[in-house]
Amino acid sequence: METPDIDLREIIGILRRQVRLIALSFVVVLVPVIIYLALATPMYRATALIAIDAGESNLLDPREAQNSQSAILNSRVDGEVEVLRADSTILAVVERGDLVRDPEFGASLGRREKIAIALGLEGVTDRLRRAIGLRTAPPRSGEALVRSTISKMRSSVDVRRRGLTYLISVGVTSANPQRAADLANLYVDTYIERQVVNKTDSIMAARDVLQRQTDTARLNLTRIEDSLNSFIDDNLARLEADSNDPSVSRIRRELESAQSSRTTSIAVLEASEDAAARNDWMTVAATLEDTAIEQLARERESLLNRLSGETAGSQTEVDLRASLASIEQNLTRTLAEVQDTVETQLASIAQSEAAAREQLRDTLLRADMSSEVISDLFNLQQNAMIAREQYQRLLSRVQDLNALANVQISDARVVSEALPPTSAASPNKRMTIAATLVLAIGLGIGIALLNEYYIGGITSLAQLGNLSAARAVGAIPDTSPNGDVQLLGNQILEAPLSQYSESFRKLRLALDTNLNQSRTERMQGGDVKIKGTVILVSSALPGEGKSTSAIALARTYATSGKRTLLIDCDLRKPSIAHYLEASQEHGLIDYLDPDSTHKQLEPFADVLKNLIIVPAGHRSTKPTDQLINSELFLTMISTVREEFDVVILDSPPVLPVVDSRYLAQVADIIVMVVRFANTTQSEFRDAATQLAEVAQPGVRLLAALNRNAGRTGRRYYESAYAGYYGEEKA
Repeated sequence: METPDIDLREIIGILRRQVRLIALSFVVVLVPVIIYLALATPMYRATALIAIDAGESNLLDPREAQNSQSAILNSRVDGEVEVLRADSTILAVVERGDLVRDPEFGASLGRREKIAIALGLEGVTDRLRRAIGLRTAPPRSGEALVRSTISKMRSSVDVRRRGLTYLISVGVTSANPQRAADLANLYVDTYIERQVVNKTDSIMAARDVLQRQTDTARLNLTRIEDSLNSFIDDNLARLEADSNDPSVSRIRRELESAQSSRTTSIAVLEASEDAAARNDWMTVAATLEDTAIEQLARERESLLNRLSGETAGSQTEVDLRASLASIEQNLTRTLAEVQDTVETQLASIAQSEAAAREQLRDTLLRADMSSEVISDLFNLQQNAMIAREQYQRLLSRVQDLNALANVQISDARVVSEALPPTSAASPNKRMTIAATLVLAIGLGIGIALLNEYYIGGITSLAQLGNLSAARAVGAIPDTSPNGDVQLLGNQILEAPLSQYSESFRKLRLALDTNLNQSRTERMQGGDVKIKGTVILVSSALPGEGKSTSAIALARTYATSGKRTLLIDCDLRKPSIAHYLEASQEHGLIDYLDPDSTHKQLEPFADVLKNLIIVPAGHRSTKPTDQLINSELFLTMISTVREEFDVVILDSPPVLPVVDSRYLAQVADIIVMVVRFANTTQSEFRDAATQLAEVAQPGVRLLAALNRNAGRTGRRYYESAYAGYYGEEKA
């Protein structure tokens, strides 16, 4: 029966009853784990610790701090964890460490290949495929080997953030502790190196984009400056006349002088370069008006004249050529120096020209001229100023990015290198054994409770009482000599002081006690007190000992002085007469069957004078539930109540047939016989529920545990189940 409180004594009793099952579960779970721990290869894990500079410090401006918000910083650290776990990072580690060739992480034979080699069957699959006309499996490609190595490496790497700090641990597991430390350090070094490369590439990509914009801005600035200069040059005479400002004329003359000087200098440079290319050094000297070049040119001409008269290969010819080479080198060097001077002068002239133009622009903007001219000039001047500022900003940013790309460092740094571990990380024998013990005990207890309440057979009164509303009132011991069930009922007469007889006296006492309580409750509820007591003896399945128990219970009541009537109501498979060795051709079925010609009951007396038995008669060949539910049967029960103190009905089993549910409606108390360790809990629970549903209000359902039900219940059920429907098996 269900109770709201936990009964510790009951739980201990359940565990004691199921101790063998618990021990078996314990062994089944523990032994494989012990074998695994004995055979498993110890794996070592080395861990390196890196810190993330989440603020992205700038070496060119250490005061600059980016992404200062806590949420952004945390998300960035989490992002770096995902980068560390990415396949691209693992691939870089595989390539840098050449792990494809590594015996632990590289390609290795699978279990099938190893078994095939051990059995000498390598190549059999390919031969079979060729024999049936199929192509053989292609060899594993390099890409497949790399993927396999990446997969193994991924399963060996553990990357995780340490709490809410900016620290990330990178652990690598290997069968060799030193190898684990080396790989962990290789992993973080590769990550840091890739981070620097990625940052540099990102900056260079941004620089390239800005460089293209800078080039466009430079061209735009040149175009605008040319437009402004062209406007001034084209309208300078008119602007000078309109402004009537003498400073404009002066600046115009300076500008024209600078332009003339620039043109002359450019012409001199071009003429000197052209003459030098023809080795016409006298022309170069004349163009540049340089006496040093002229002197060297004359010496060169003199050496050439002398060289033409010397014999080829002579010492004098060799010396002259050496001197000529020296003079030509001096000419080239002197020319470069003079050209540099001219170019410097040209740059100074260009600056003077630019300054004159700027001064001219400002003067013209302040001069008193027409508004149209002033507007055009101002617009061109402003466009030039804006273009110049844009170009300067872009150029400055490009230069900053160039400098930044050259000083990039990683945002991560190693704060603790991985060291070879001193103990294996897996298998953790202590933790595994402890977890296995907890699992084994929990599983054993779970299976024990499952077996106690749902699966296994019923083996105790306590267990029987926990299954349903039926009250467990007694246990009938196994005392049958040589398993002869026909002698069980005789023990009430032949051994009245035996344990078997005593168990039925206890059962009788329990029945009487529950009957008195039940009748008191029913009388208080308004029921009419009736004479005689009808006791229904049933079971869930055949072979549980209900018929022999009914005989023993009837004789127990008879020996106590009660007028007792035992009726065999199992019309589908009667057994009472057989057990009592009485030959009765006619019985209850003939009395109830309207088609029978023999309408008289033929009860017979037992060896005890107070006990009368009504046999069932011959075996029915048709359904009998309508006979049990007939008015004639109900009238018979009312009649025998008046004549006898106790009427015991031996019913068919509950689950195979419906007759017991009709008989339960006329019973004052119901006894279910349950065979020890044979009746399953669900079968007993279903049978008890069915009887409780049809019994009269206040009728109590009792259960007795019978340790001997004769034949094996399962085999008897399989062979006799169909017999209740008239299909007896051989």
